Amino acid sequence: MATKLVLFVSVMVSALALPIAKGTSVEVQVGPSFVPCSINGSLGVNVTATPAFPNAQVQLQCGAVVVATTTTNASGVFSFSLDFTQVFLSARVGLSNCNLVVTTPLSTCNPTLPPVGVLTSSIVFVRTDVLGVRVVLIFRAAGFRYIPPT
Repeated sequence: MATKLVLFVSVMVSALALPIAKGTSVEVQVGPSFVPCSINGSLGVNVTATPAFPNAQVQLQCGAVVVATTTTNASGVFSFSLDFTQVFLSARVGLSNCNLVVTTPLSTCNPTLPPVGVLTSSIVFVRTDVLGVRVVLIFRAAGFRYIPPT
């Protein structure tokens, strides 16, 4: 947890310390990431044998706020691309408090899986890209796991 906090603070300081000229934008990208049709979210030994979760709704939740929503494609892959101010102002929390949540029931992709509960994953910082006047903070899913209803 301490490492995650240090990484988050480093990313934020780096992004904010850049000379932000007029017209410079900071973007947050998540993905592309794969959502498996699996109760443990495991890709297993043979990744190609792991079934995908197509047409699943995926939310980027920061704290208790849903910042963005997207849908996986036929291969179970999704991505987000958001303006940093949209994330920060919507949630008023740092990216270290953001998680990906699959709200579509698991039973949708496999009727033998539970009809309630969600798949969730934290996000992991990958790198920062500076593309002209655009700063891109790139994240990926850490790995989905099943959370039963409470």
